[in-house]
Amino acid sequence: MDRTGGQLGRRRAGRGTRGDRRPGRGSRGSGVGLRRVAPSVLLAALVAVMTSGCIYWPYAIRNAAVQPQARPWWCTSDVGSDLSVSDCESLSAQLDLALDAADAHWHASDAIAAGATGVPYVAGAAFAVSAPTSTFDPSAPDTYLYDGTDPSSRLVGVEWNVTSASAPDGFVGGNDVWTDDGDGVWTLHAWIVRPFLDQPDVFAASHPCLAAGGAVYDTSATCFTDTNTQPLQVLVTNDDGYSAPGIDAVVQALRTVPGVQVTVVAPATNQSGAGGKTTPGGVTASAGLTASGYPATAVNGYPADSVNYALSVMHLNPDVVISGINAGQNLAIALPLSGTIGAARVAATHHIPALAASQGGFGPTYDWASGSSAVLAWLDEFRLGEVGPPFQVVDNLNIPTCTSGSIRGTLDLPASTALNGRPYDPSNCNSTATPSSFTDDLDGFLNGYITLSDAGTG
Repeated sequence: MDRTGGQLGRRRAGRGTRGDRRPGRGSRGSGVGLRRVAPSVLLAALVAVMTSGCIYWPYAIRNAAVQPQARPWWCTSDVGSDLSVSDCESLSAQLDLALDAADAHWHASDAIAAGATGVPYVAGAAFAVSAPTSTFDPSAPDTYLYDGTDPSSRLVGVEWNVTSASAPDGFVGGNDVWTDDGDGVWTLHAWIVRPFLDQPDVFAASHPCLAAGGAVYDTSATCFTDTNTQPLQVLVTNDDGYSAPGIDAVVQALRTVPGVQVTVVAPATNQSGAGGKTTPGGVTASAGLTASGYPATAVNGYPADSVNYALSVMHLNPDVVISGINAGQNLAIALPLSGTIGAARVAATHHIPALAASQGGFGPTYDWASGSSAVLAWLDEFRLGEVGPPFQVVDNLNIPTCTSGSIRGTLDLPASTALNGRPYDPSNCNSTATPSSFTDDLDGFLNGYITLSDAGTG
């Protein structure tokens, strides 16, 4: 997919207009209800989530270990109360089951392929995979909400409809407000898909970015800031060392983004080529400053050690990890050797979205400005739900340093695994080669494009 102009516009096709059938956060129809989950349903959720991809449950576990008095946003509510630690962990596991189902229906075409039928409503589309059931199952939403009516429309939320004389047994805790449509069918939404999170109320009846005028994809929009009230915690690391110019450039760029908090934990010395190595017996660390004077923790170990230290010793709980910007591209044969990639992969094993960012070239001059701009563009797309999970496990971003000409745009491409007779450098920003001829990210990079690929977990 060709994303010109340096914007990481992943999966933008099909953005239509949609709204929610149920305006406001309160009741509709004949009543609302708050219920607990049935024990058997909870047990199934907890067992299943251990083997499925998850984000909410690991975050809640890490949070409870160091902040037992605080709760993640989905365990609080402006219409309910803060959950206990155990209830929060259980709810988080259930939300991961729902998110797993959502990831399998990312576009309306996925729901249609699963046998869904369209249920049109004001300015948008709902696709019902199954009829309302008599028992709530967090892993099986019966209806998926999209930003338009055509098959390419993208997912914005999930919905359950349960036939019952009273509010159904639902998610753990007291914050899942069910609405009665007046026909004996109770309905519940969960806003767990970026960018349509609702941090004040994950179970709100509607989302303000889904107004009748169309879905809003803009991190500066009031509806986005109103529903993303918590700072985005970004952990920055690298393999060139905490005082390197690349990490300083990206830290300074990230600090300009409203609603973002940056913490730097990186190797004390250059650890290029360390891959995913870790130090037996643990590591030590000391306070330091980046090249521009931003506080950093300098870890006496490898890049992977730095992430582990941030999580297990400093007890950080980041929303996303950014590794880089590395001096030199990380493609093909470099992937298993790169400490930049290794640090990002460690984050992914902890279920934390991760980006490895590398600036092309072999020095002495690197275009840190272009690299920083590309990272900020990626972060904006991440917050809009267009990169990162479920599309990639570890996002690998490589930015050319052009000695002449200019960067041609940004491409999503498969990860290269070998050179296959191709050079590793330089990037030809004057190339006229067309993206349709590229087989992987190395082709794109060599021909002057910023490339985004999935580096996986090794």
